[in-house]
Amino acid sequence: MKLIEIIKSKLDSTIKYVFKTQDNLFIEFSYINKDDGKDIICIPSQNMCNLACKFCHTTDYIGKIKVRNLETFELVEGVFYILNDLNIKQHERVLLISFMGTGEPILNVDTVVESMIEFKKLEESGISYVRFAIATSIPKYKWLNFYKLVDGIKNNNLPVKLHLSLHYTMDILRNEWMPASLDIMSSLSCVDFYRKLTKNPVEIHYTLIEGVNDTEQDAILLSTFLKDKDINVKFLFYNEKPSIDFHASSKEKLKVFKRYFDKYSIDHEYYVPPGLSIGASCGAFLLDYETKYKNL
Repeated sequence: MKLIEIIKSKLDSTIKYVFKTQDNLFIEFSYINKDDGKDIICIPSQNMCNLACKFCHTTDYIGKIKVRNLETFELVEGVFYILNDLNIKQHERVLLISFMGTGEPILNVDTVVESMIEFKKLEESGISYVRFAIATSIPKYKWLNFYKLVDGIKNNNLPVKLHLSLHYTMDILRNEWMPASLDIMSSLSCVDFYRKLTKNPVEIHYTLIEGVNDTEQDAILLSTFLKDKDINVKFLFYNEKPSIDFHASSKEKLKVFKRYFDKYSIDHEYYVPPGLSIGASCGAFLLDYETKYKNL
């Protein structure tokens, strides 16, 4: 791969690395340091995504950019470039490799598992502890791949926190905004199975969008779904995009959810993803590198 650009955020410590693959596709890796005792590298599983989630920036590029699964060597090369560039291999800190970049990990299970096995070997070279995070919406036409992923994680004893991109409490609305994703109750059953089998933690992602999924009814339904499940929730700040006229919910709406979540003792937090200013945050994508650098 060829390094195209390194972009540093002026608002936080996020650094985005843009590479061009051998077949002229662009992929991004992001380094994040939140001063919480770990180094985070956010990596892609595909160069683009065609699941067509309405809120995601990548949806605007469907049909314009070729989509393919990334190979293990590409993920390893990108991560090692960052480790060497920032001299992270000398840190006695936790290294969290997060499959929350572009693409759906469930659609590229073999590479995801193989690359985690390779990254785990970094503990032999001085990094104290390597762990992983995977965010998935569990595509309904590839749901069996979820169990293939669970099998790979279980058999290789990989420390992986699973993040379910849920975002809605009613299937009719989730299908409108996330048309390729499995229905809500089946998705929750999948992650419950994952937690019980692997003993790894699970987290629900719920992006609050004004007037869409932030009502008191949503708070009641979500808290009812999750009570007694020992699964925490991360409420995400909506990373707005200009192609649709929807906006992030106010923090006042979060108080409604908090009331019901406290009632059932469900752990939760509000999270503003880092990297917003450089397109390295949830759902952001490539900042038109296909046009800007296509001749490099």
